[in-house]
Amino acid sequence: METILNDFARWMKSHGFSSKIPADLEKLKTLTMLDLSKCKIRELPESIGFLPNLMVLKLSNNRLEKLPNSIGNLKQLKNLQCENNLLSSLPESIGGLEELMILNLNGNRLTKLPKSFSKLTTITRLTMAANALESIPADMKNLKKLLYFSLDTNKLQELPEIFAQMRSLYYLDLSYNDFTHLPKSLGEIDELETLLLEGNNIQDLPSLEAHDMLIKLNLNDNDLTKIDFDISALEDLQILTLDNNNLEYLPDNVCKLKKLNHLSVSANQLKKLPECIGELENLLELDIEENQLHEYPASFNKLTKLKNLYILENDLERPNLPNLEFCDLD
Repeated sequence: METILNDFARWMKSHGFSSKIPADLEKLKTLTMLDLSKCKIRELPESIGFLPNLMVLKLSNNRLEKLPNSIGNLKQLKNLQCENNLLSSLPESIGGLEELMILNLNGNRLTKLPKSFSKLTTITRLTMAANALESIPADMKNLKKLLYFSLDTNKLQELPEIFAQMRSLYYLDLSYNDFTHLPKSLGEIDELETLLLEGNNIQDLPSLEAHDMLIKLNLNDNDLTKIDFDISALEDLQILTLDNNNLEYLPDNVCKLKKLNHLSVSANQLKKLPECIGELENLLELDIEENQLHEYPASFNKLTKLKNLYILENDLERPNLPNLEFCDLD
């Protein structure tokens, strides 16, 4: 052990990183946090996997093309940050990180995940945005403790049924992939609060009705021509964004979203707003820019809490609302 740690200390010194670790080997054995982010590192030594008490390892913003096989030896590691590197694959040994809770792999070149990934059963926060993932292993259903899961900006066309046991997942970002359908198990997540689906072509919207605890829903840029599900089922919804679609109208049941405080439908084909829109009594912000609107519904004056209104590129004037603080015609 001491020989290996000496090797690691020499590697750190040769790269000018001595100030980041204790010189004393006994203190090196008790090291719990190591930050090597933004150090222009291209490769890590195998000896890094022999820091027995390391709990946090930060490797973000380097030039790493791979992680050492010894990474799986870090049995106490809880937080691994590898954002913005050049990783095209992960070692099978990563499944040995049996205490890992936070893993950040954003901004790499990953196309697939190792089979051992499903062994990371303690993980609660997993971010893999801006990679080139084409598939996700079905065994990821074992990650039952996930709370926060980001897969945005990859090359995924479908997802396996992995969500049935992720009952505590509250944040899911699937934006900017190639999805047309959502897995049925998505409807079994009990506590989902944020669902981001921007930049896809989702066609099975009725599957969203199960998410009655949803607070934020983003369906921007999905080529939607209509909202063909009972959106009023999302009774806790506070933020709804439908920008950059092809909607010609909004269904009247959107007016039943009594907790809605932010509604954005810019860059659509709306010719009119729902006559009942005044029933959105808690609406604070409304963005209806870049549509084909010529008038407000009579009930619009009931939006007494509205503070911010965006109406450019329509044929509309500023309405007379008591609490309106900003209108982009000002």
